[in-house]
Amino acid sequence: MDPRSHNSDSGNTWKKPAPIAFYGFRGGPGGINFTVLSLMNELASAGHEVHLLLHNSNIPERKFVHEDIKQIELPGGNLLARSRVLSWYLKESRPAAVISVREPGNRALIAARQMSKQRTIAGLRVGMPISIALARRGLIKRFLRREAIKFCYKRAEVIIANHGAVAKDISEVTGISEHLIHVIPNGTVSQLLYDLAEATPDHPWLSKKDSPVVLAIGRLAKQKDFSTLIRAFHTVRAELNAKLIILGEGKERSNLQSLINRLRLDDCVHLYGYAENPYCFLNRADLFVLSSAWEGLPNVLIEAIALGVPSVATDCKSGPREILEDGRLGPLVPVGDDKAMAESILHTLATPPNRDLLVKSASRYRADTCAKRYLEALKLG
Repeated sequence: MDPRSHNSDSGNTWKKPAPIAFYGFRGGPGGINFTVLSLMNELASAGHEVHLLLHNSNIPERKFVHEDIKQIELPGGNLLARSRVLSWYLKESRPAAVISVREPGNRALIAARQMSKQRTIAGLRVGMPISIALARRGLIKRFLRREAIKFCYKRAEVIIANHGAVAKDISEVTGISEHLIHVIPNGTVSQLLYDLAEATPDHPWLSKKDSPVVLAIGRLAKQKDFSTLIRAFHTVRAELNAKLIILGEGKERSNLQSLINRLRLDDCVHLYGYAENPYCFLNRADLFVLSSAWEGLPNVLIEAIALGVPSVATDCKSGPREILEDGRLGPLVPVGDDKAMAESILHTLATPPNRDLLVKSASRYRADTCAKRYLEALKLG
């Protein structure tokens, strides 16, 4: 596809604005998917030509993609195969910019750009401290991955971090000056969020509420530290007839269920599993709790605030302190401290913050505002 066209009325040749492409969107669990979806849709709504590049077409969230976004299915394969097909796309479509939203996609994008010799702007969006992911690898794999990250990031025109702490981490890992990294928060507050929140959740504890319901959302993984939340809820139950629903799936399910059984919380704690629309659950909860050991900029906490849902969060690296405005909008508790978490849950349920205050504070995470900042960072606005 050649983006150039001819204006026959004026007799002058003009260039149609080249598309902006997104690479690495794969749907499924994780806040990054809704962030990218909101960003793409906002750009399309504003009249920009947007391409969504997919190696996997089996993504339920495709039904939420703006109708004007061109979805392009590409063959999969290993890194070399993906780089080659992405190189073909760059030559054929000549996009103004490609924004990679996941670490594996970064390597494919930079390799493809080298192969194609196109001037396409390579933008890398980073939503989590790189050092945390590196620390989980063995010495040799950690070294190789760090070098690959340095190679790619230093060849990208634009690096976008969703939080200042993430930008600092990128700088420390790659050696790139922090001043050259754009900090743009997750633009997750959109009309789609509010539309999805209006649906009816498929859970009797929310449809026929007879006691306060606490909600948590995330992968059942050590990062989310739901074991601390469950222990905290055991303390809560000693004082209050409340219920806890945890949305998400993952490797820690059996361990968490064993803890629930051991604490005899089977009748009031439910590991629901993956919910395609978690926002309708969130909209009807009495309290949201983020128990993570670490984060980048947790979308679900932003979304809870945007829906006016009282929240409690761990003061983890990074994001919750910024979102909750140093505790003004909701309590911040030490990571892993179930006693402090239980106290904050009870206190917030008894004296919730003003709903309008929460909703108003989330305006800085509006998708349209963040989309404009992306365009400015890419020098396309």
